[in-house]
Order: sequence, then C-alpha cells, then structure tokens
Amino acid sequence: MNNLTICIGRQLGSGGRIVAKLIAERMGMAFYDKEIITEAARESGLDRKFFEKVDEKPSAGSIGSLSSYAMPYYAGCYMNTASYLSNDNLFSIQSSVIMALAHKGPSVFVGRCADYILRDEPDMLSVFITANTEDRIRRVCGYFSIDERAAAEMIRDVDRKRAEYYNYYTFKKWGDAASYDLCLSTSVIGVEDTAEKIIGVCREKFGQE
Repeated sequence: MNNLTICIGRQLGSGGRIVAKLIAERMGMAFYDKEIITEAARESGLDRKFFEKVDEKPSAGSIGSLSSYAMPYYAGCYMNTASYLSNDNLFSIQSSVIMALAHKGPSVFVGRCADYILRDEPDMLSVFITANTEDRIRRVCGYFSIDERAAAEMIRDVDRKRAEYYNYYTFKKWGDAASYDLCLSTSVIGVEDTAEKIIGVCREKFGQE
C-alpha cells in the first residue's frame, strides 16, 4: 500500500468520526483523532491540558488561563510560558506530530487542519462530512445525553469554533466544497455507505486494495 492519508473534516453530529473509524478499520490504516493530542503532549513534554484547551478552537494569543500548570523545562531552564504556549506555537507542535504520524504509514486523521498540514503529500484525500440538522441534533443528544435545545446550541458553538480554527490556519473556508477533494452527507447515503464511497474513491484514485 502506498502511504495513503485520508483527512476527514466534519460537522458536529454528522457521524464523521464514525465514518473515519470505519475507513481505518476496513483498510487497515492507523486512526488519529484525540490521539493527536496525546502524541503532541508526549513529544513536547507538555501537559495534554494545554492542547485540549485550544483543540480545534480559534487562535487567541496565549492560553493564560492554564498558567497555573507547570512551565515546560528545557535545557536547564524554564521556558517563557506566555510565548511558548501561544495557540500558534501549540498548533505548530501539533502540526509536526501530524506530519510525523502520516509518514509512519497509511493513516486516517480527523479534523485539526490535517488536510492543510498534509497538503503536499502525494497520496492525500481530503473529505468533509456533513448531515442535515435533524440528524445532527439526534446524534448529539445521544452522544452527550442532552435535550434537543442544548444539542442545537452545542452544534452552533462547536461548528463556529471549528470554522474559525480552520479558516485561520488554512486560509481556506471550513465546510466549503472548494476546500476539499470530496464532500458527502451521511443524511443522504448513510454512515456505512459514506465510508464505502470514500474507500471506493481511494481504490480508484490511488490504486488501493
């Protein structure tokens, strides 16, 4: 298998993470979602809470609200937390991790601007997963055990933050068809068939079995 990379962007409640997981399982590929945060924390020596604080959220300077955590210690001295832990530096650390993971072998990445970070990789497919509002609310209610009103508010908030994050770091537009190779709706073809459609495109485009 070539070093295939599939990058999945998704609306909250679209089932995009499930689609990504199915693809990884069926094609024998590594799967990375929150695992990216764990790896970034391990590689940098920073508490994962720093990365969780800014995960898929727009840049806003440095994360001063986490200043009570231990400052990173390198080369015999403490780093300047305010500058080192800016959102942009944390994004840079996470980007390096995504690149390194992609080079380990065939991988499926969920969110975190992976499609932009890996844009120069020859065998990369970028996909955006969407769904209608009713399906999204139903899924979010089930995921988080909340009512429909709370689910709708969560969807608006998370989508806004993901869009701002993606637009800021990629100079593209989150969810816009022009920003991706492929856009699919799980409301139209279902989660299982969405995964199979993407697998089929990979087989045709990259010669994957």
